[in-house]
Amino acid sequence: DHHVTAKVVVLAASACETSRIMLNSKSALFPNGIANGSGVVGKYLMDTVGAGLSAQIPRLEGLPPINEDGTAGIHMYMPWWLYGDQASGKMSFARGYHIEFGGGRSMPGPGIFGGLESFTGGAYGKKFKEEARRYYGSFMWFDGRGEMIPNEDSYCEIDPVAVDQWGIPVLRFHWKWSQHEIDQAAHMHKTFAEIIAQMGGTVQGTVQTDGNKAIAAGGSIIHEVGTVRMGTDPKKSVLNEFGQAWEVKNLFVTDGATFVSNADKNPTLSILALAWRSCDYLVDELKKGNI
Repeated sequence: DHHVTAKVVVLAASACETSRIMLNSKSALFPNGIANGSGVVGKYLMDTVGAGLSAQIPRLEGLPPINEDGTAGIHMYMPWWLYGDQASGKMSFARGYHIEFGGGRSMPGPGIFGGLESFTGGAYGKKFKEEARRYYGSFMWFDGRGEMIPNEDSYCEIDPVAVDQWGIPVLRFHWKWSQHEIDQAAHMHKTFAEIIAQMGGTVQGTVQTDGNKAIAAGGSIIHEVGTVRMGTDPKKSVLNEFGQAWEVKNLFVTDGATFVSNADKNPTLSILALAWRSCDYLVDELKKGNI
């Protein structure tokens, strides 16, 4: 065994890496990983539910060029609006999502003006320039970002074989969306298609009625949280409400690993708020001599 001594240890390596450190920190006292007497470390991993569609909007064609340097269309935002339908049992999923949307005339993406060639009919030379001026800026995208409900089938554990470049075992992931998230992703596609139709636009891609085909793979939205969750019962959680490990009083976790659910919003500000609360508690406990 290798030991590191400290008055207080604060782990904030991000949800999955924090779990990896804890699961790899085995000893005679903690054979399943430090502070993991509950067996919950690595469990209830969550990511944001995601699905998206893009569209071409004829009413945006031929607009005068505008210098958009310094602006961004990212995170223009529509909040969840169907709380009433959920409360009355009209929805097939229990949580909501928001819509991020954008477009504009910023620097073109990959390809010939980001897919413009499919609208120009093979135009070349002067004609192509005219078509580029007509169509560029008439494209929009819609992305849904929704809440995931934690489940026992989504978790990470130490891989029994694979190691990193330093010989330290890496994580192995297990993932399963529940029907809540799958139905939510299908609803996103349906909603985006309806919005695009009302705008007089044309969907670029396929509107999926099967949520399994619409939903982004777990981990791709990179909003991983959970795995070292807080709680009130040491048998079902790893930390108390201040991010302090039940079994190791001078070990604190202050990143997204502490989450017990994952809202549709980006988790960063909640991580900061929880870390702030943990630090206030930690300072107070040190002053009292409890740690």
